[in-house]
Order: sequence, then C-alpha cells, then structure tokens
Amino acid sequence: MDKIYFAKVKDGAKIPQRDIWNAGMDIYPCFEEDYMVIPPHETRLVPTGIASVIPVDYYIQIQERGSSGSKGIKYSAGVIDSGYRGEWFLATTNCGNKPVVILKADINTLPPAFKALIEETMIVYPYEKALFQGIVHNVHNELTVSEISSDELAEHPSERGSGKLGSSGK
Repeated sequence: MDKIYFAKVKDGAKIPQRDIWNAGMDIYPCFEEDYMVIPPHETRLVPTGIASVIPVDYYIQIQERGSSGSKGIKYSAGVIDSGYRGEWFLATTNCGNKPVVILKADINTLPPAFKALIEETMIVYPYEKALFQGIVHNVHNELTVSEISSDELAEHPSERGSGKLGSSGK
C-alpha cells in the first residue's frame, strides 16, 4: 500500500492536504462548539474529526505550523502510528500567559471595541485555519533490537561516548 487513507468521523471534518512544495499536511480542528479555550500553560485535546490508515512502514509526526507556533501554541505529543484507527486528537499546549481561543466566528465581524477587548485579553486562532501539520516519516522495520551487556556496549566506541546534554560544547 502506498497511500494514506483518511475518513471523516465527524461532520465538518477536513481531510489533511499537502501542497507538493510543503513537507507537512495541514490538520484542522473539528468540534461542535462555537469556540474552544485553552488556558495559559495547559494542554487540551483538540478533536480533528478524522481517522486514518497509514501504510505499515510509515507514521505521521505532528508539528506546529509557523502561524500556531508563533502564537505560543505547541504540540505536546507527536506520532500517529500506522496501526491507529481512531479519531486524531491534537494535544495542544498554550505556552503563553493569555488564554488561546480557537474561534469559529469571524472576529472581524464583531464591534471594534469588543474585538479590541478580545484581542487584548486572548490569543485568537481562527477555526478555519490549520492548527498543526502532519509530516510523513518512514519507519525502519528492517532494523532489529538486541540486548547486550554494558561491557559489550563499551566495545562500540563513539566520539561522544556517554557525554550528557551540553557535553559537545556546541
């Protein structure tokens, strides 16, 4: 199988799409409410309304888009495995100090004073805009795993060795 299949499991869901020159497929939220709030420094699961069949030698890595990352919106988990058939949920973390509101209404249609108040107190992310992107990666199923002793491990030297974080000096 050399295709990824997507199914809409909720009305209004959007199938991920990718332009040929982009690495990632845009992934959109899909929920019934008029908005979803993610409080500061908290994570919420944002439903997408989609499920998938991914070939066994692949997985999809979820990453922020530039527009979500620049607003302090981060993805907190990361992999859709080939064996998963349930609805995709996007573990969305608000790293900022203001609530993030994924809003279905067009904020530009609100009275100017109300719009200004919302924009001062919240980070507004449009519902119709892709929240994250999915990047297809190859799983190396040809690799096997074997256990060895720590003495045998020492027989496989490397330039870094057991140097911890920051040990490279770069």
